[in-house]
Amino acid sequence: MVSAAPDHNPYSDITFQAFSQFVVQNFSSKVSLATVLVVLFTTTSNPDLLNLHARQQNPVQGERGQTISGWIKALAHALEEKLGDNVDRLFKQSEHKENMQSNQINSGISIKLDTLSKVLKFYPYDTNGKRQKALKPVSEKEIEPAYVICPTSMECQTVSCNGQYFLLDKRDRDVPRVTLIKGAKTYDGVHVLSGKCTKCDTKYYADHESSKDPGVVGESRRFYLNSAKYLKVGQSLWVDRSFSGAVINATYSFHASSAAFAEFWNDSFWSIQETSSRKLSRRLVWHAFVQESIRRVAQSSGHTLELQDGLPIDDVTKHAFLSLGEKGVVRSAENHFCSECTHDYKNTADIITGDDPAGLVGVDENRNVPVLTGEDADLAVQDAAQARLDAENAMDIDQTPSPSEATPVKLVVMDGVVMGPTHCAYGDCTQDLAKLKGGVLCVHHEILYGNLCRMHDCNRPKVALTHTCAQHQHRWYKHVV
Repeated sequence: MVSAAPDHNPYSDITFQAFSQFVVQNFSSKVSLATVLVVLFTTTSNPDLLNLHARQQNPVQGERGQTISGWIKALAHALEEKLGDNVDRLFKQSEHKENMQSNQINSGISIKLDTLSKVLKFYPYDTNGKRQKALKPVSEKEIEPAYVICPTSMECQTVSCNGQYFLLDKRDRDVPRVTLIKGAKTYDGVHVLSGKCTKCDTKYYADHESSKDPGVVGESRRFYLNSAKYLKVGQSLWVDRSFSGAVINATYSFHASSAAFAEFWNDSFWSIQETSSRKLSRRLVWHAFVQESIRRVAQSSGHTLELQDGLPIDDVTKHAFLSLGEKGVVRSAENHFCSECTHDYKNTADIITGDDPAGLVGVDENRNVPVLTGEDADLAVQDAAQARLDAENAMDIDQTPSPSEATPVKLVVMDGVVMGPTHCAYGDCTQDLAKLKGGVLCVHHEILYGNLCRMHDCNRPKVALTHTCAQHQHRWYKHVV
């Protein structure tokens, strides 16, 4: 039989009365709850040090035992620095701490920590000095707080209500139980509460408010709160702002895609936690990116985003840009320049290869490229040769170019992926692409014109995998270079 040993020890099961007696017998009557908790968590958070201390207390033949080891003294010194002036409360008045020297104070705290470890049964030896199993990190799952996600407003914000309080909107049996990611920790079974003003019927949630639309019967308007502490990013998943902020920072700092961040999170945090929640998906990460971006952009521009309630996330993104973007420019991104997104204009590419113009980037690697055939195929070869010749004979210009020539080229990277338009290229069609990879048309126009050249509405049969015909092939190649 083989069984896996747990990586953590359960939290101490001693009674509160036993712990209370230890506090009364060892600490000042004026000791604060905060000081007691610091001492408690200092003891339970250092199992490796207590293993070393206990080993020296229980020597074998040829060893010299130490009641107060250097290990426990080092822990006492760290606790003394942590508490500062509050360390006085660790001593009873009868112990006369004011008359003690520093080494005596350290020894006194060490004795109290040693006693507490035994009271908590956080000691790897029994009363007969027989060694038991070594101490492991203590699981804090049993003492985790019960988090509740609820509105941050104390009273109704509608002017006509004049500070009316609002009531809990749901009965206990109808309150959703969700997963909450708070920082790097995942919590299961978190209650999500909402409120409702009985005067104006405005509903209050942790991340938004919802009220009736006066202009449309049966419709509601949603107000996205910039000050929200938690954001809903899935049907049963909420995250705090530190997590959603990490998604934003990873996207812009490392150009991480939603899938890459989800994989990183699952491998780094989800896999080592005791949770019944599912792995993070790229859709949830993208949802967190959108929700956090909306708040940041709206807050920087001094606005609160207001949209129709119940919109899907794709429509939220579109309407948020129309509302927060000023003529296509998001105000918080204006005047931003950095070495990664802004470069000087170049008339000629740095590298112009001697490859055949019929080659397709990312398709023909390690293969023999067939000779380009068809009408005007020779023009493509001439254009490529002329481009190489011009680059070789280009003059080095030391003088400062004119402002028009020096205008920088700015590239904005969204979601860590550089890609072309994701809507249909036919006419004024704005439908989504039928195939995001390599496609340029929606489903309807792919059926009608999928095998025709789309260069300036040429409508000739296209060549191989490209979206151009033989006549426009050389011009497409120049565009790619």
